[in-house]
Amino acid sequence: MRVVLALICLLFAHIAAAQPVEVDVKIVISVDASGSVDPSEFRLQIDGITNALRTPAVQRAVRAGPRGRVLAAVLIWSDAAYPKYPTAWFELGPDGTFEAFATEIEKFKISAPGVPAIGGGGTNIGDGLVYAINMLEENPMPASRLVIDVSGDGPESKPWVKEAVELPQARALAAAKGITVNGLAIETDIAGLHLWYEANLITGTGSFVEKAADFQDYRRAILKKLLRELSGQPFTLNDPLRGQQMRQQIGDGRAHQEPAKG
Repeated sequence: MRVVLALICLLFAHIAAAQPVEVDVKIVISVDASGSVDPSEFRLQIDGITNALRTPAVQRAVRAGPRGRVLAAVLIWSDAAYPKYPTAWFELGPDGTFEAFATEIEKFKISAPGVPAIGGGGTNIGDGLVYAINMLEENPMPASRLVIDVSGDGPESKPWVKEAVELPQARALAAAKGITVNGLAIETDIAGLHLWYEANLITGTGSFVEKAADFQDYRRAILKKLLRELSGQPFTLNDPLRGQQMRQQIGDGRAHQEPAKG
């Protein structure tokens, strides 16, 4: 009897060990590479994301969550007729994989023989959003929150070369699946773009829009946004205590930013 009980205990221990451990947040950081974004502007987005990942305040925010672990990937999107460029998934947490993730993202800005040109054409936000939804669903890791972070410099344009899901349908799909969609509106060309994002893009519990005055301001905006998104405990600036904590982290993060790489 004891032998049987021991075997049962071992079996349950094996099953428990095989189960994936839930993370606080599973997030796709999606980046606009449509025709309105020139190579230098695209590079500023990549530099902004990698800078944020290397900022101690962001790393502390991840580790301070209930499980101290986040699963993250980056997606480069543009016109529906162009390929999408996703990274692999990276688990961010106590093991210090932030640098590995940042290094992987930096590969997108390399211009060399054999490296494909990234993006172009229209701003098919809905098509990119559906791709990001599929990325979340195809990864089996359970998470307390599912988030898609969409940055761009314009409203959605109609697909004209290749048929694609448009934003209203993609947004409804995200809402039905319990996915929070946040936006970062880069207002280089369109003042008030954040208002269009609020009305047409974001959805889900705690969803919000951050805005950048231009691509140079993206570095500040994405740092602020990721601090809020990657925290294991979602909160808003309307919460006096948590809002003050986040503002302090943003200030601390700025002090630790590395200069942009050439």
